[in-house]
Amino acid sequence: MTYRLVVVPGDSDELRALQGRFTGDVEVQTLDTANDALWEVRNDPPGVILANVELPGMSGVDLAEILPNFGAPTRLVLWSRRPDPQIVRQVAGFGVHHVISSEMALDDLRDLLYRELNEAATAATQTVEPPPPSAPEPPPAPPVRPKASPAPAPSPEPPARPARPKVESPRQAEPAPARSTETGAQRPARRRDGPLVLTPEDQRAIRLRMEALDRDVGSKCIILADRAGMVLVETGLTIGLPTMVLLPLLSTSFSTAGQITQMLRETESSALYVHEGSHYDLYCFDIAQRLMLVIVFDKSGTPAKIGSVWVYAKRAIRDIQELLG
Repeated sequence: MTYRLVVVPGDSDELRALQGRFTGDVEVQTLDTANDALWEVRNDPPGVILANVELPGMSGVDLAEILPNFGAPTRLVLWSRRPDPQIVRQVAGFGVHHVISSEMALDDLRDLLYRELNEAATAATQTVEPPPPSAPEPPPAPPVRPKASPAPAPSPEPPARPARPKVESPRQAEPAPARSTETGAQRPARRRDGPLVLTPEDQRAIRLRMEALDRDVGSKCIILADRAGMVLVETGLTIGLPTMVLLPLLSTSFSTAGQITQMLRETESSALYVHEGSHYDLYCFDIAQRLMLVIVFDKSGTPAKIGSVWVYAKRAIRDIQELLG
């Protein structure tokens, strides 16, 4: 079996020297950035990624946060020049079990990567055994026809009771006071299962956050829409984009993700749709299975980086969810 190992060494000469430590059963690919590693995961997931914590653009910690959202069996091992317990605690929540430092010998690091590669390959090839075939059920017994029996004689109806006169109580005639649970002026609550209504204050706050996201990623336009494809807030230039047709199609693509979430009994989940074209790159993020955040990039301008887009978009989504309450 041939394993695939992706190394993102950054400025570490120790990590660059790893390629000569493996035999022919490990294919080692060295990449420059964490963003390049994410594209590799999306196109052809490797078994293990070994990444430096300090990387240009997107750090190894950002890579650890993003990688689980791709749903790939790729494992991540982080390398740091010196032990840092804070980083260990931070990335443990993302499923990273190994944060090593330059104090580890290269031979020990090679053995650790071999174990991770082997476990990743084993997890990827595991299949669920089908249940044993059940014994065939016996054929149903023929129905038994009941014997005819004489119809019972009708029983005499009981005499009707005289109607009692209805007496209204003075207390019942008075209207009951309305029960109020509000203490002072409160904002109307939004129903999670009903249509989402944005107030002008909501729209202004969300538009400011989307404009900040636009500056971070350098997009052509950003659109916040509901799951029916109706535009709620938009920034940038949408001229020339068939949004009336495009947004409902994107909503349809997320219906399967919602069904998967229900089957797995997940309380929270996120989904991402990526379109790479000759003129446009499009990233569509699902927000709580109710909204869509669509980010469009013009290929003639700044090229999109999937890692940076993911990091900045997830931060913006958290802020938008807080604004919506």
